[in-house]
Amino acid sequence: MKIPKRLEPLVEAGLVDAVMRQLMSGKEAMIFVVRCGGDMRCAKVYKEANLRSFRQSVDYTEGRKVKNSRRARAMEKGSRYGRKAKEEAWQSTEVDALYRLAAAGVRVPRPYDFVDGVLLMEFVTDGEATPPEVERRGAHGRAGA
Repeated sequence: MKIPKRLEPLVEAGLVDAVMRQLMSGKEAMIFVVRCGGDMRCAKVYKEANLRSFRQSVDYTEGRKVKNSRRARAMEKGSRYGRKAKEEAWQSTEVDALYRLAAAGVRVPRPYDFVDGVLLMEFVTDGEATPPEVERRGAHGRAGA
């Protein structure tokens, strides 16, 4: 499989040894199965703002506080710096939550690393090493098939 552009830096840095296949794609990210040493993991590649298909993206960011006032002003104005800061804040929210939940003992996919909008995390499978999404969608990719 050709290595997706957003995963190339992780391969070059030695964090990912091989990209096996794309597992799924959704409105916020694409998920790839990757090999890291002897382990299989998932790489969640967050889509950039202009590629996401959120209808009401404000619902996902409402109520978030930004401590840095310069950054908050830039985000409100929508400057290039502000859009970049907003994107980074949006992506890191889920990652931070996963780290906090895992540390608290909640059963979530274990996060390993977060680099440039790509989250490396535990590859969760059933007892036969089948990812739950593939099992639910059936052989033809349709839910309930």
